[in-house]
Amino acid sequence: MSDLQDITENVNSDRDENADGVSVTVNMRVKYMYSFLFQHVHRSVQGLIGVGISVAALVMFFTSIGKNVDGTRMFIMLVIGLLFTVINPILLLFRAAKQVALSPVYKQPLTYVFSEQGMTVKQGEQSQFMEWSRLVMVRKTASVLILYTNRNSGSILAYQELGEKKDEVIRLITEGCRSAGIKRVPKSMR
Repeated sequence: MSDLQDITENVNSDRDENADGVSVTVNMRVKYMYSFLFQHVHRSVQGLIGVGISVAALVMFFTSIGKNVDGTRMFIMLVIGLLFTVINPILLLFRAAKQVALSPVYKQPLTYVFSEQGMTVKQGEQSQFMEWSRLVMVRKTASVLILYTNRNSGSILAYQELGEKKDEVIRLITEGCRSAGIKRVPKSMR
């Protein structure tokens, strides 16, 4: 799920991608990766079903308190109830920390240059350009903007890292998605 590795597959490096662009530098942090992983898992069909099962198990657990119900059954309902509501989010936090710590892509900041034509990702001497038409979907959360380049990976742009350029970056992404015919964008970006 690395930004640069994914974009490397979609290279179009013969273009002059720096013309009239908005440049931002993003340092990947655990909280940004956690936000991505949490959204990715909990907005999937499997994630929604898992949360539904966990909530149902918690309801069954709490309505069974004080009734003549087997202790083993109560324990199983509690574990299933906590699985997607407590345990999985904690595991995702550990996974995010591990991914940020171990991925060589996140050792140095990534510089994104957004233009009407697309997005360039730079790190050190490497530079890769991606046209807006290569985006699959855009998702907004309370803290990050996720530009999916395939079903399971994308670029994670934290609003905190975008700073005062946030509105301009969102405008360029919105216009780029609109002109490329990308339909899966948040309503606030249409």
